[in-house]
Amino acid sequence: MDELLARALEKIQDTFKIEPITLAEELRETAFPLRVMEIQCFNWKADRIRKIYAMRMKVKIPSLDILGMAIYPEPATDVPIFVFDLTCARKKVVTYINFIPLFRDEAYQKKYLDPLQQVHGKYGPFPPQKMPEWMRAYASPYTIYSMPDRPFLDKLKACSLDYLSVYLDIISAAQRIDDIAYREQVELAQKRYVDDLLTKDASQKMLAKLIGKQKTGRIFKEVLV
Repeated sequence: MDELLARALEKIQDTFKIEPITLAEELRETAFPLRVMEIQCFNWKADRIRKIYAMRMKVKIPSLDILGMAIYPEPATDVPIFVFDLTCARKKVVTYINFIPLFRDEAYQKKYLDPLQQVHGKYGPFPPQKMPEWMRAYASPYTIYSMPDRPFLDKLKACSLDYLSVYLDIISAAQRIDDIAYREQVELAQKRYVDDLLTKDASQKMLAKLIGKQKTGRIFKEVLV
């Protein structure tokens, strides 16, 4: 997973000059005695990008190796939010790779989601997994939500990087929004997703059991979004 994060950052830096966002020291790294669990959090920003977040988490028992990453555009563009999360357990890989659509109309899908068609077809279908209700509002034909066997991991890593490449092409070419009213709609759509993530994502409760509710809340509010 460390190599995947490094390769993702290389791709981003090939397109954008990124700048670190300073995080509070207690949020940058969490380590338990004997390295039973380690969490590292990172934030960056760039032209057109409000925030890039990445979180690495390693747990010895049960064995978990996790990388989550998202790119939040500035509301000056109506580009989707990019997210991927790979949670590698001993036998399975819980997987979420998606362009979060801000709008559901046909023109938006054709412009911002259909460019994924070729990459999605390249990797073929992954074993389907039931998606949480709140996430269905942000699903598209190209959303990957799956829990395949661990041998799929290399394929999933490659797929994540290819989705990222498509995304970087889109956001780097996106036109800035001059229409103030439309820009406000974009900002509201971005906020809607952020609010859903903060209030409905079950992983926040699971993390809180490991590191405490207060710190988990800060990671979600100050790092992830």
